[in-house]
Amino acid sequence: MNAVKKPQYSFNHRHLVVDDVSQTVAFYEQTLGAKKIQELEYQGKPIIRLELDGLPLTISDQIQPGVGDHIGLTVDDFEAAIEELRAKDVEFVVEPADMGFAKFAFIKDAAGRTLEIIQFAKRD
Repeated sequence: MNAVKKPQYSFNHRHLVVDDVSQTVAFYEQTLGAKKIQELEYQGKPIIRLELDGLPLTISDQIQPGVGDHIGLTVDDFEAAIEELRAKDVEFVVEPADMGFAKFAFIKDAAGRTLEIIQFAKRD
C-alpha cells in the first residue's frame, strides 16, 4: 500500500500591509536595525523585503483585496496542499494563482488569521 505524501509547510515570512510603505520601512531600518534585502513591485505597488534578526519581514500596501497582515508559509507540493486544504473545508480568501515565479493562495486559520500558502518556482 502506498502512503499518500502529505505536503510539508515551513515558515517563509511575516507580511505587514500598511498605508505608508516608505515610512514603515524607515522605522524598521532606523529604529530596529532591520536590513533591506529586496525591493520588488507587484501590480505597480512596491514590496519591500527586510530581515530583522533572522526574521523575514515583508512590507507593502494592499496588494490582494481582502488580504491584510499575514504569515507566509512555503509548501513543497502546492497542488497537493490545495487539494488537502479543500478536502478539510478550509476557507480560501484568495483562490490559487500562478504568478510565474510562484504559486500562491490565501486561507484563513481556525481563529480567522490570514495565511499565505506559496511555492516558489524552481530556478534553473
